[in-house]
Amino acid sequence: MITCLKFGKERSVAYISHLDVIRAFERAFRRAKLPLAFSQGFSPRPKMVFGQPLPLGLTSSGEYVDITLEKEMSEKEVLARLEETMPPGFVLYEAKNLDDSVKPIMSVITHASYLFLGDSTKEILKALEYENIPYVRERKGKKQVQDLRPLIETINICEGGVKVVAKAGSRANLRPDALICALGLDKGEIRVHRENLFLQKDGKLISPLMRS
Repeated sequence: MITCLKFGKERSVAYISHLDVIRAFERAFRRAKLPLAFSQGFSPRPKMVFGQPLPLGLTSSGEYVDITLEKEMSEKEVLARLEETMPPGFVLYEAKNLDDSVKPIMSVITHASYLFLGDSTKEILKALEYENIPYVRERKGKKQVQDLRPLIETINICEGGVKVVAKAGSRANLRPDALICALGLDKGEIRVHRENLFLQKDGKLISPLMRS
């Protein structure tokens, strides 16, 4: 059985790397005595797949992880056990039991919503007016230019800043820090919060918990 967990990261754990997040969940699962399924081979690992990794320094209220259990458990019991063992700074929101045939969450994520918070974030609204938003980065000693404009879907005003819905995932992915840099804004004056992750189905964005 596959159970998808929705969780968040608060400020106190914003600078914990994705690898350390995986380790934190592994420890929490062990302490919760969940009947996790393990991979085969020389070094068995718990069968769990995370969604799009959260960039370092960001908080979030919309992260996801798929876990495979060897026996069926109610969503309520899974949450109750984990709430006793998760380290401070991680918030559990929801659990959803899914069919074993669903595709892994990492492979289905297509979009993310971000909140850019701060006085200077209204400048990001102008991004929709630009035909191109070039972002220059250096890799292996060579400069590469990426146009970020095709990655942006919508930008709207929200409390304290702006909300950006953009492409995310393995095929196309907007990094919030890249957008801030490309627009010439000061990263130190802007706080970024990932609100949620989505997959696209029939032209609409839906929660990973709604996979079938």
